[in-house]
Amino acid sequence: MLRLLFPALVVVSVLCGHGTESATTKGKAQALNCFTEMNEARAAAGFPAFANATEAGQILPEHSALVDINSGTLWDQICKKIVGDGEESSEIDKLVGTPAYYAGESDCEAAVKYWQGGFSLFSNSLPPKYTALNNPDVYTDRAVSFVALYNPKTNPVASCAFVTCTTTGGNEFAAQSLSRSHNGRILRRLEDNTQTTTAVLCLTNPKALNTGEAPFKEEEWQKIVHAIAGVEQGNGDSPVRPSLALGFIMILFSNGLF
Repeated sequence: MLRLLFPALVVVSVLCGHGTESATTKGKAQALNCFTEMNEARAAAGFPAFANATEAGQILPEHSALVDINSGTLWDQICKKIVGDGEESSEIDKLVGTPAYYAGESDCEAAVKYWQGGFSLFSNSLPPKYTALNNPDVYTDRAVSFVALYNPKTNPVASCAFVTCTTTGGNEFAAQSLSRSHNGRILRRLEDNTQTTTAVLCLTNPKALNTGEAPFKEEEWQKIVHAIAGVEQGNGDSPVRPSLALGFIMILFSNGLF
């Protein structure tokens, strides 16, 4: 089962004497086809292409009911965690796999470039054995997204969605603070004290991170190094820039992954 923990955006509950009113967050999602961009990156490293996930629990559903997962409830729960409002994860826990997250518009190319940027976190060294989120320290959410993109497991599959989170209500001052709190997250301040947040989320399987194991073998890692170094030499522009955004999705797996 998959459990997602999202660090809250910077929201001021009490600031200069202005308390926040209760807010309501709702989520919806559309299936997104990022296979071309993801598989192009994988092919450059000699990894097999992702196939389309078909099994329950491996699919990020659109806003309609599945046999095992109520997608309406699922996306509401995910969005509440994105904005730091809610603890319930009954539907999230039904998902399995290693996810990749990009806070932004529906742009697969930008998402893949961001995930590739996680390469720089490993300082050109073979990623260490995984213990837990941020243990070792290198395993941030962006590093997890990088591993998800280059998932080395046999018969890899993926499912992607573009999620839109809408928050209404709450103190106007705090809402304005929220809209300025994170320039990497797409937050649109609408009329009537409403904000929207959008993101690309992909779920890859089989699980690429397991406790006590390194995600890549030496030969697999060298393929990735060669592929990314080749991109740098080819266009003179490194895809492994430092992260410009703070507080992305944090992913926790309740079945021993995190």
